[in-house]
Amino acid sequence: MTDRTVTNDNLEDFFEEVVKALDEHKVLNASFQPVGTGKWGMARLWRGWMATTAKYMAGRGAKMPMYIKPDGSWYGERPFNADDAHELFTHQHMGADELGRRLSWAKSIKDENKDRERVATKGERFNALRLHEEWASNKGITLFKPRNNSEYQQLINKQEE
Repeated sequence: MTDRTVTNDNLEDFFEEVVKALDEHKVLNASFQPVGTGKWGMARLWRGWMATTAKYMAGRGAKMPMYIKPDGSWYGERPFNADDAHELFTHQHMGADELGRRLSWAKSIKDENKDRERVATKGERFNALRLHEEWASNKGITLFKPRNNSEYQQLINKQEE
């Protein structure tokens, strides 16, 4: 058996693998550790996809308010940009952890933000990219594909094994 990345989404499949391995070998060694945040490649890919997504959305009239009044109304607007897409889709595709902390693409979190943010794991980043790729495909947005030796593509290949 090789190393596997286990999440709540694939736990059942992983469990089936363990059962099969136990049937064959009777005793197994197991260890668990948190997954690292990965390399910068997936974060760069995300930012590139956010630029493409922002162009698509701005081209279809998406705007951002310049100022929001206490009553919720707003005035002034500017075109939707890549940073807006990053914030929107990070929230939508990664969300927050079990403690309510926003998951972040950053490599580290400043001490003053540790109660509000947590560095996303490599698996959480990969999942966000997969979700965005599916979302974009459903909208007809063409996202550029990373090289075959990229971390993202290697994770896709590993998942499809």
